[in-house]
Amino acid sequence: MKAVRPASPAGISVISGKAPREERRPDVERRLIDAVSKLCGDGTPFAEVSISRLVREAGLGRATFYLYFPDRSAFVLRLSDYIRERLAGPVSVLWGAALEDRQTLESAMLDFVATYSSEYTLVAAVVEAGANDPAVKSRLEDGMQTFVSKSAEVLEAAKTNGVVTAELPAYESAAALVWMTERTCYQLGSTTDPDALERLAHTLATIAWRALRDSLS
Repeated sequence: MKAVRPASPAGISVISGKAPREERRPDVERRLIDAVSKLCGDGTPFAEVSISRLVREAGLGRATFYLYFPDRSAFVLRLSDYIRERLAGPVSVLWGAALEDRQTLESAMLDFVATYSSEYTLVAAVVEAGANDPAVKSRLEDGMQTFVSKSAEVLEAAKTNGVVTAELPAYESAAALVWMTERTCYQLGSTTDPDALERLAHTLATIAWRALRDSLS
């Protein structure tokens, strides 16, 4: 009689041990990232989550973890990159939306705030790790610098076209707006209350709009 392969747990795909290593990577990373969200979602410090506990929650073997990540720091660096990838889209349209109209800016800000809130547990885990790991701290700083630089390019072009206040230096304005938005979300964005997130987005959008556009009215 032909053996029947047991069904995989709900929501978890079967990964063949014979599948090419890189073909398996996205699934392995997704499981580990989801495991961090679940284990730290109740406020458990990321430092208290051992690799053994992490892989157990992810439904993976410990050897599988080390096949892709030589150590914990390497995994946290990937976690940091994942967060940057998730926020890059909303950030890329955020200040450009300020060049359109107030409603467009508020919509873009709400998208950023909602995305940040959905990944808040991971953001907190990486920030916690960065306090003790120079490599992680540097990766976080590089990510913020990228957001600032790209935002500055948008504002510089807008100044040239007379869309935003000419007296504001583009780079410093971008840095102030990006850091204000990210840090405020870090302090207040852990909530899942839609009304609270809308208030937060409205407040941040109002500050940005008045800084960039009010003197043109």
